[in-house]
Amino acid sequence: MRRQMRWLGIVAAAAAAAGCYDSRFGQPGAEQAPWTPTEHIAALRERYAGETFEVTGDIVVEGVVTSDDTRGNFYRSLCIEEQGAAIEIMTGTDHLHNDYPRGCRVVLRLRQLAVGESRGVLQAGRMPAPGSSYATDYIGSQAALDRVLARCGGEVKEPEPTLRTIGGLEPRMCGTLVRIEGLRYEPEELTPSQWTGYKRFTDAEGREIRTYVRTYADFAEGEVPVGAVALTGILQLDGKEYILKLRDENDCRPMP
Repeated sequence: MRRQMRWLGIVAAAAAAAGCYDSRFGQPGAEQAPWTPTEHIAALRERYAGETFEVTGDIVVEGVVTSDDTRGNFYRSLCIEEQGAAIEIMTGTDHLHNDYPRGCRVVLRLRQLAVGESRGVLQAGRMPAPGSSYATDYIGSQAALDRVLARCGGEVKEPEPTLRTIGGLEPRMCGTLVRIEGLRYEPEELTPSQWTGYKRFTDAEGREIRTYVRTYADFAEGEVPVGAVALTGILQLDGKEYILKLRDENDCRPMP
């Protein structure tokens, strides 16, 4: 019995030393990508001509994960970015932050996947069903996802957003992680505001941008701060209006 207890103590100590990285990939940074990138995400975006299409060639892109599903504002999808261009992968699976944490590098093999666009953001997934209003459908299972998405080796670092201004935003930037400073919340209702839904912010020139938070996000009921703030989020386009989809409440930071 003592020998067994001693063995369990050794195992527990080893697990503590290894850290609490809950992923089927094992220790972070240990993976080697099975495919070599063939082109940049920006080049893939240029292939999109306004209609969803199926990729028939062996196209592989690479990028850094910039969003996650930890707080619930991104649901069964993740965004990756490389050299100022981005694509959202419609995984259809949960707990993505365990296997693909923000800041890890991945490769995406697009052969037989569909490429479309939603809210200005390039998407990769399955071809949508006939008559569907969605640009792409979810890949749908972990086995199917493993055939097209893989971690690369290297250190996992929190991705740095690109500093932008509202006046400098362009449609090609949609899907990328951006930061806009010097904004103030402009309530469109009389009651104290929670994050859920769309919230309007303006800059010193009166230009507007809205944030979006799903009702099911963990921070949806948090109060929107007043005063000067910097906003970080995944850039989207709703008609002619730009939107920042926040990842968590820390994407809104007060400014002096």
